[in-house]
Amino acid sequence: MQKWEKSLEILRRNCKEIISLSKSIRYVGVINEYGRTLSGTLKLGIKPIFSREQIRDEFFAISSFMKLRNKAITPIGKLNYVLLNHQKVNSLVLQNKTVTYYITFAKEIMPTESLIKKITRLV
Repeated sequence: MQKWEKSLEILRRNCKEIISLSKSIRYVGVINEYGRTLSGTLKLGIKPIFSREQIRDEFFAISSFMKLRNKAITPIGKLNYVLLNHQKVNSLVLQNKTVTYYITFAKEIMPTESLIKKITRLV
C-alpha cells in the first residue's frame, strides 16, 4: 500500500510541476491503461470543459488509442507524443510506461517543441 501511495504522490508532484511550466497549460492529468484518473491538476480559475461522463469517455478513448499504438512500436518506433487540436482546446498526450499524461492548453496555444521537451523530461 505504501508503494502505491508513494507512486501517486510522485504523479501528483509531476502534475504540479508540469502545470507550472506555462501559463497556457489548463489541465494536467495522469490516467492508467484503463482510462482511470490517477492524478489531475486544473489551473486555478479555469472552468472544466468536460462533464464527469465526458471526461471518463475521453480518457477511455485516449487509453484505448495508446494501447493500440503500443502494438505498433516495433515497426515504426516508440510514440513520442500526440497533439490533438480541437475548436476549444488543444491537448498533448504523452505516455510513460503504463500511465498516460493528458495536458490541455488554451485553444489559441499550440505547445512549442521546447515546452514539449521540458514536459517530457518530467514524465
